[in-house]
Amino acid sequence: MIEDRTYRDCDALRRELRAFHPDECHERCKEPAYAAAEKAINADLDAYAAAHPGYDALDLRQACYLSMRKHFVPFLFTESPFYFEAGVNGGWIMEKAPARGVNRLCRKFYKEHALVPDEEFRVLNARNREALALCCGPFSDDVHHVPPLRTILSKGFGGVRAEVAAALATCPEDDPHGRKQLETALCGLDTIRAIQLKFAEKAEAMLVEGGLDDPSRRRMERIAACAKRCPWEPPKTFFEGLNAIWFVREILGYVDGICVFSLGRPDAMLHDLYQADLAAGRLTRDEARDLVARWLIHADEHMDMNRTIDSYSDQEAEIPMSLGGCDKDGNPVWNELTEMFLDAHLGCGCVFPKLHCRVGSNSPEPYLRKIGGMLMKGHAVFTLLNDDRYVKQYMDEGFSAEDARSFIGVGCWNGYIDSVMDVDGANYTSVIRILEMTVHRNPELEKELRLKLEPIDDALSFEEVEETVFRNFMRFFRDVLATYTRYGGVNAKIFPHPVYSVCLRGGVESRRDTTEGGVASRPRIMTLGFIGNAVDSLCAIRQLCFEDRTCSLAELLETVRSNWAGSRGEELRQRALAAPYWGDGGEVATRMMSRWMKRIHDEIDGFRNDQGGPYRLAIYAYREFMYWGMKTKATPDGRHDGDRLAQGFSPSEYRCKEGITTVMNAIGALPHEVLYASNANLTFERSDMVEALLAAVVRVFAQKGSHMMQPNCNSAEELLDAQRHPELHRDIIVRVCGFSARFVSLSKRWQDEVISRHRLKSV
Repeated sequence: MIEDRTYRDCDALRRELRAFHPDECHERCKEPAYAAAEKAINADLDAYAAAHPGYDALDLRQACYLSMRKHFVPFLFTESPFYFEAGVNGGWIMEKAPARGVNRLCRKFYKEHALVPDEEFRVLNARNREALALCCGPFSDDVHHVPPLRTILSKGFGGVRAEVAAALATCPEDDPHGRKQLETALCGLDTIRAIQLKFAEKAEAMLVEGGLDDPSRRRMERIAACAKRCPWEPPKTFFEGLNAIWFVREILGYVDGICVFSLGRPDAMLHDLYQADLAAGRLTRDEARDLVARWLIHADEHMDMNRTIDSYSDQEAEIPMSLGGCDKDGNPVWNELTEMFLDAHLGCGCVFPKLHCRVGSNSPEPYLRKIGGMLMKGHAVFTLLNDDRYVKQYMDEGFSAEDARSFIGVGCWNGYIDSVMDVDGANYTSVIRILEMTVHRNPELEKELRLKLEPIDDALSFEEVEETVFRNFMRFFRDVLATYTRYGGVNAKIFPHPVYSVCLRGGVESRRDTTEGGVASRPRIMTLGFIGNAVDSLCAIRQLCFEDRTCSLAELLETVRSNWAGSRGEELRQRALAAPYWGDGGEVATRMMSRWMKRIHDEIDGFRNDQGGPYRLAIYAYREFMYWGMKTKATPDGRHDGDRLAQGFSPSEYRCKEGITTVMNAIGALPHEVLYASNANLTFERSDMVEALLAAVVRVFAQKGSHMMQPNCNSAEELLDAQRHPELHRDIIVRVCGFSARFVSLSKRWQDEVISRHRLKSV
């Protein structure tokens, strides 16, 4: 582990970054020069639009690129050796990013070009408001993009430019749109070159100004030298590789206004550079540890991590990095850098970057024990991505073994192949909300949401109940898919990403933007939110009304509608809670969950998205399990009005009484091949765990074939004490869902939710 001095030496960097970055993740950085540059770029765009009323999105994009060359402000920190900071957090500040001015001005095309009827926007917004469906962008997810790190680390932006220039020289005359796409990309790439050189100029100016201590002066000297070359050219040193990764994330967010939500796999991608530096004497291990610590701290200071977390996406930086897994030949990645990054993350007390650690049934034991040990210390910052599932999945889809083995974690979860894939992944639907609305009929709201729901009140058998609920969900689900297919491609006319597109495989050859199907792979993933609650509710109806005949269907439905009130309300609720449920290991719930997964998959097999590709299914959830639960009335599984919902694949917190083995076996019994991604948020009882046991649990989880696990390992007693004495427990980090946070930074309701989770034991 790194010596404490290394961490203390980074305190000054934390102070510099805290003075620069906003306190809340959606705000602008505090530096006035950023706001001034943003204002100047938007003024240039407005002037261009006024002078060229017939503009299209690519015209505006070129104008934006040219304005950025004039107004871009490079931000350097005396305590940081890196150069990449543009003030946009990889694009996360959304509408405040200068490149989003293109989107702002092109939105008029929705009406002018009749791209999307007003009625479709109304339904889209209403379904989001009513916790039925969510898309991170109008009709397509334009938030969670996969970085082209393999491209830039191997070719540099200059190598991409050469390919674009060659393609432009041979572009057919009958493809004016393709020519314009390539010309715009060239303009953007030249802007990146100009931005890179501005960092060198800034470092040189700081050296001339003087006043730097010796370590800061050496940092500026290195930046002044390296920024003239890399990442326009590929990195040649470990330092340049580290910087290039951050540069790709930040600068693509700046020039194209996209959110590039990953820092790749530094232990796998940069290991050769690291070894070469050591062998040549250019780097010592102590210097490498210092670089790694400062590299991580840049992610951990994008907002005030001590602010209270209570709303939907406060304290969310979406900065994950991946470690471990396997190399291109299938050999496990567990090297000196893997351990160095893990040690630095723990030693620096980082919440960000999120650690997307790739694991598999053949992961080295020391690697899994290291993860287990960090969890035992209360450092729950992990998303564990299963190599056994993802690598096979991508190879089955036709990707090469090298591509499949290079996948990285992106966003809150999920593994994608960098430089090959763009992704349309944040598309949520609520299975339980359809079942709930089938029970709690509201014809006026159904009309507003464009739902056609058949009642179940007069059903004479459980099979009739289940079929009716399934038809209701599929009718809604097909309508969502049809809308996304019909209108998902409008982003090409509103908000193209020319530079990003040519950095992805296929983008240069196709001469088309990723928003119009120009890259090798752009899957659209649809999430079956809270399907576990739907299965539990159906199991309860089956047990109470048709198996035990504890009550009639009419009585149960009326009791649920009353929020479990009435003379038998609590009695029936307790009987519902005692019915079979997803995760109990029994045949009833497991078969039902499997049946629903397979049937939904088969029902949409052959459906095509706006890019011509398939729709794929996933089961995961972000903070919706709390906030969509608040919009969901009582359900037959025993929930009250507004109670939280199940988290991804995890058994419902109201129901689960099982141990590790039962839950793992239940997860392993499902047809994971019909899913593109899934997550199980599982909490383990710390008093029952040791590092070796946690390592074994992770290995078994990989063998069971699910995609992803987000683990906690704590005790309710410890967290209750942290509520009473927060000053004594500031180092406890918990996995909330797609993000982690210091427990003492959570609001009371979020703390109570984490405390009340079922803790899995080994027996």
